[in-house]
Amino acid sequence: MELLGMMPRKIALGGRYSRDFFNRYGDLRHIRRLRFWPLNKVLGEKYEFNEQDASTLADFLLPILDFVPEKRPTAAQCLLHPWISSGPRLLEPSLPSIQSQAANTVNSKKNKTDKEEREAMEVGMGNIAINTDKPPKKAIASSST
Repeated sequence: MELLGMMPRKIALGGRYSRDFFNRYGDLRHIRRLRFWPLNKVLGEKYEFNEQDASTLADFLLPILDFVPEKRPTAAQCLLHPWISSGPRLLEPSLPSIQSQAANTVNSKKNKTDKEEREAMEVGMGNIAINTDKPPKKAIASSST
């Protein structure tokens, strides 16, 4: 409902458990203030899509998510949508992704160095035997008075 707005009353009240979630007017029973957050804004703000990609994907998804089943497109119609039919788009990496790749490279080199140091230490420690036998316990004599 945040993405699509208010649900049609007929749909809201049409289910077996509708009265648990909706009042007789089709309004949500347990949620007082529900803010409308359009899908293209969700994609941009939360998932960091650029404006064009967010709009194109929202244009594809919103009809599929329609509350009224008869208004939803068929699978064949979905396949004809430009978001599907245009094929993959080549993207240029953004500056943050280039920076994260550089950070990953630095971390990878550090991890490799750490691993090599551990392996060298294991080789050096290879001849050391650790005695796991416990020393015998002394019997404690009980004193009786």
